[in-house]
Amino acid sequence: MPYRWYIFLAAVLRWIYFSSVRVVGALPSETRPRIMVASHRNGAIDGYMVMAAFPDARFLLSAQLLRNGFLRLMFGGIPVVRKKDRERYGMRAADSANPILAGCKQVRTGGGLVMFPEGSSEWGPHPQAYEGGTARMVRMLLDDCIDFEVVPVGLYYRAPDRFRSAVEVLVGAPIALPERGTLDRRAWELKIHEAISTALNDVSPNCPDMTSFERVERLAAEDAANGSSYAVAFKHHERNGANGSLPVSRPARLTPVWRVLCGLPGLVLLAPILLIGARVGRKADGRNTVTFFRMAGGFAAALVWIPAFLVLSLLWPEPMLILLVLAVIGWPAFQR
Repeated sequence: MPYRWYIFLAAVLRWIYFSSVRVVGALPSETRPRIMVASHRNGAIDGYMVMAAFPDARFLLSAQLLRNGFLRLMFGGIPVVRKKDRERYGMRAADSANPILAGCKQVRTGGGLVMFPEGSSEWGPHPQAYEGGTARMVRMLLDDCIDFEVVPVGLYYRAPDRFRSAVEVLVGAPIALPERGTLDRRAWELKIHEAISTALNDVSPNCPDMTSFERVERLAAEDAANGSSYAVAFKHHERNGANGSLPVSRPARLTPVWRVLCGLPGLVLLAPILLIGARVGRKADGRNTVTFFRMAGGFAAALVWIPAFLVLSLLWPEPMLILLVLAVIGWPAFQR
């Protein structure tokens, strides 16, 4: 599919499924080639969140997301055949182009590239171990004197497995990459890996255990309810041992009743999509994959429901138009 299709689809799915997706932090204003290294928290839809900040960037993504025509309608990018893909689906690395070389080509030609160094997602208190492919790619580009930057991106879901949750994308400052000096190639690569790991830890949820993670979540949610950035509040409480609080930037505001009432038609309008998505979501094998299953099920239902809605609009144009307008106005009222 043309890449503009994925940008459009990601924006629509974010608007429907999440109450808000907010980008905070040091979003680069200068247009230059860059590699975004992102935390991997909530399955395949993490890419849709990064696209909120970097819509034109291409992705290295698991080959399992490209294994059939339906999934290729939802995802596009440079396939990576992981060990679990070989074991689960019988895929072979030789069936796809070398992802490191393909990623380097994307940056060399002036584009942006998104990578998830953890390799797979997990909803836990801290990042999983980072794999070395990103550092290898960065070292190869530096070897070739390519002018680019590496930007860390942290993802913060208020409730990863709940419908209409809020999300924040925390963009960090470009990473100061170590110079080679007298280091051999392997030692230099390890230094690059260390710099990337440190920067990604600094923008990602990074608590020592689940108990402290849940405590920080609660405190950050309280600050966010009073107008602070959830991601910034989370890192503040994480660094301070879940003690203290952030200054309140503005008082909490209740959603107007009229907006909630306008949003109710959205539930009617999207009922077939929401019900099928919810049913498919029960097949998820972990908290970090519930949203992906729901989105995939809902998207499949939408491929049937949207043509049906268009037919109904031809038969009863005025009622269906009113329903649609009210849904667009009120839908943002449903949030968690």
